[in-house]
Amino acid sequence: MSPLRRPAVAPLEAERTIAAGPAQVWSVLVDAARMRELSRETVAQVFVPRRLRRGTWSLNLNRSGWFVWPTVSRYVRVVPRRRLCFYVFGPAAWWTYDLEPVDGGTAVRLRRDLSGGRSAWLSIIIAGIGLGGAPAHDRALARDMVDTLEGLARAVER
Repeated sequence: MSPLRRPAVAPLEAERTIAAGPAQVWSVLVDAARMRELSRETVAQVFVPRRLRRGTWSLNLNRSGWFVWPTVSRYVRVVPRRRLCFYVFGPAAWWTYDLEPVDGGTAVRLRRDLSGGRSAWLSIIIAGIGLGGAPAHDRALARDMVDTLEGLARAVER
């Protein structure tokens, strides 16, 4: 493989059934202030405009250990109580929450796909500087996605 060729990266995915209806789960997912409770990396998130809908921008501040970095996202698919999908500029990552009513609650699937199935050069460089490299950060993200869904369940099932 050429040293300039970016390696393929498989999607990351986590799933959990939450003992609450889709409306309750949705209400937490669309609350920007709550995301820092759910996501280990999220320090702050602001929606512009403040009401979440298709086309809304999200300004985010992330942290892992000592390393802090900003991201900008755009919500591309907002189907109330069913799907929330946003694109993160820079890493060229698509993040999707799918909600499906099931017996006993809501099945929630969280997935991260990279555009073209490869890490963006910006991600490779940033991850190399402060996150232990892109593969190490992806492994941490996979664990954090499980934790995010656990936090979502705790927030909704109280």
